[in-house]
Amino acid sequence: MSTGRASARLPAALWAGLAGAALLVLAPVAALVSSALRPETDVWAHLAATRLPGMAVATVVLVTVVAVASAVLGTALAWLVAAHRFPGRNLLVWLLALPLAVPAYVSGFVWVDTFGVRNLGTAAVVLTLSLYPYVYVLALAAFRDQPAGAWNSARTLGCPRGAAFRRVALPAARPAVLAGSVLVALEVLTDVGTVRLFNVQTVADGVFRVWFGLAQREAATELAGLLLLAAAALLLAERRATRRSASGTAAGGRDTRRMEPVRLAGAGWWAVAGAAGVVAVALVFPVARLVAWAAEAVGRGATASAAGGVGHHLGSTVRVTVATVLACTVVGVVVALATRWSRGRGARALATSTTLGYGLPGPVIALGVLVVLAAVDRTGWLPRGTLLVGSFLGLVVALVVRYLALAVKPAEQAVGRVGRSAEDAARMLGAGPGRVVGRVQLPLARGGLAVAAALVALDVVKELPATLLLRPFGVDTLPVWVWQASSDSRWAEAGLPSLVLVVVAAVPTAFLLRTVLRGRSVAW
Repeated sequence: MSTGRASARLPAALWAGLAGAALLVLAPVAALVSSALRPETDVWAHLAATRLPGMAVATVVLVTVVAVASAVLGTALAWLVAAHRFPGRNLLVWLLALPLAVPAYVSGFVWVDTFGVRNLGTAAVVLTLSLYPYVYVLALAAFRDQPAGAWNSARTLGCPRGAAFRRVALPAARPAVLAGSVLVALEVLTDVGTVRLFNVQTVADGVFRVWFGLAQREAATELAGLLLLAAAALLLAERRATRRSASGTAAGGRDTRRMEPVRLAGAGWWAVAGAAGVVAVALVFPVARLVAWAAEAVGRGATASAAGGVGHHLGSTVRVTVATVLACTVVGVVVALATRWSRGRGARALATSTTLGYGLPGPVIALGVLVVLAAVDRTGWLPRGTLLVGSFLGLVVALVVRYLALAVKPAEQAVGRVGRSAEDAARMLGAGPGRVVGRVQLPLARGGLAVAAALVALDVVKELPATLLLRPFGVDTLPVWVWQASSDSRWAEAGLPSLVLVVVAAVPTAFLLRTVLRGRSVAW
């Protein structure tokens, strides 16, 4: 079937869904661009003369240091457990991923209370320990999936293991390492809770200060545009570097053999000790403090905020997460099916645009969505008394825009693995597009869709900036409770919600690592 015929046969419902998904993501971006064309000169002059240069420098330094440190640490740990056998290896594989369930703003107030140091260097350490698992999980999948041919050839020719790692294994895993590093950089770029704990004034923090401190929503939107440019530059650089890496390491043929891990010996045990130290500092230490604080809070009866207790905040977190996961998964399926049915440039361009939201930090998304929702409210299209700004639906819309890419890419990968022969057979038996999707494509792609849901859930459960800006009255999530308590240095009161948050976030984290260990790829 030709590309033109495939595009012509794309069902109208999929075209409409694809166009709607693209509009959902592009509208906030257009709002930010439009606002940037009409700058608040007085506010910008004040910022340029006072805080803006320092915020820009702090942002660049923090993003660079954390991304590089996470890349080095995550890659080294992934190689250790992927290429070597040693007692306790299977447990260490899991423990090294679990710090991903501990939000950086939670580890941050544990460090502040314990060491009392608030500066950029300590913030970088905390962020690295919380975010390196992004690189670790992706690099682990890349090392496990590498064909053994090139590695065995290098070893046969007398290349030492260290040199073979640098010349063979690492170049092949470079796209995964780059992808993980960009994920880390984007997370640091959007972070607000952690940098505030350590008194580091970044651009993302500046967005909040301008909005809440100066009550200048338009100026905050324009300042958020700087984050938009930075995020776009990061994504563009990653994609170009990934393409170069892929073209340079494309050789590998159809070798289905995988590199076998070897028994660890000699100085390698120092690496295991270092890995255990990472687990102790990044996971055991903060969780132990949270358990102690939670026990203290329970003993004093301080187990609730002004909004409610654990049940209220957990319920709000679950409601927001479930709604966002369902919406992202459904829209992701629509986008994946549209690109599967059509290979035309128009459909592909629309599908690509739906992933742009993940390149935008949370404050940027929140402000862009707020502008769009306010414009819709002013049109009077909605029933009298109904407003999108400050509503549960408005919050979910912002989170869908932010995290839709996490559902689209795994969904496209899962649908793309469905054999064309199965679809052609269903059509030959008289099945229409709806039955082909419902009886063939979705059942065979359900594993990949579960990965998409887990990826979205992991980020939404821990999400803070957009929720702080857009949450409606009565919707107070666990991260909001943690942020409110820790901002006032009420560490014991923040311990219980933080511990519950870590337990909840550990569920999708464990699912993703289990997926990697079973030999399935995780796309983002």
